[in-house]
Amino acid sequence: MDILVISGSTREGSFNTRLAHLVAAVRPEDAVRVRNDLDVVPFYDGDVEAAGIPRAVEQLRSDVASADVVVFVTPEYNGTVPGILANAVEWLSRPARESVLQDTPVLVLSASPTPYGGTWAAEHLRGVLTRAGAAVRPAGLSVATAHQRLGQVPSDPELLADLGALLADALDVQPPALSA
Repeated sequence: MDILVISGSTREGSFNTRLAHLVAAVRPEDAVRVRNDLDVVPFYDGDVEAAGIPRAVEQLRSDVASADVVVFVTPEYNGTVPGILANAVEWLSRPARESVLQDTPVLVLSASPTPYGGTWAAEHLRGVLTRAGAAVRPAGLSVATAHQRLGQVPSDPELLADLGALLADALDVQPPALSA
């Protein structure tokens, strides 16, 4: 399976990017690609879109289109998705009802040092992706106290088990939305 994991953080040492890389660790049988370079995607603007799709947007769209499933990993800023990730989703959702997100199987993860693990951001992102036409899995994983659970070497075995179980359930037992 070709899995694209998009981290909503470009920060060096990001807990969310660490979580994104753990997807590859628990899915060694799959081709897992991690993107944490959303800072190359220009801010969405209808005038920019009308003038021609920027190369960075074309590449992001191509990566999403070629994946069997897309895993979004979001930090939580002020109770919601960071602007850099929201911007990427805005570009991916265009054109409406014909975008690369349309019917794309999607899973949402989050991580935060808070006791809630970014659950608000994850829920917001699930809603936006659903409205954009993605086939969003209702289950996800929000990693609380990420500074402790994702800062360990080796990785937290309980976290690896939880992530592995979630991915197996979401990706290996394919409901109709994932089996097209």
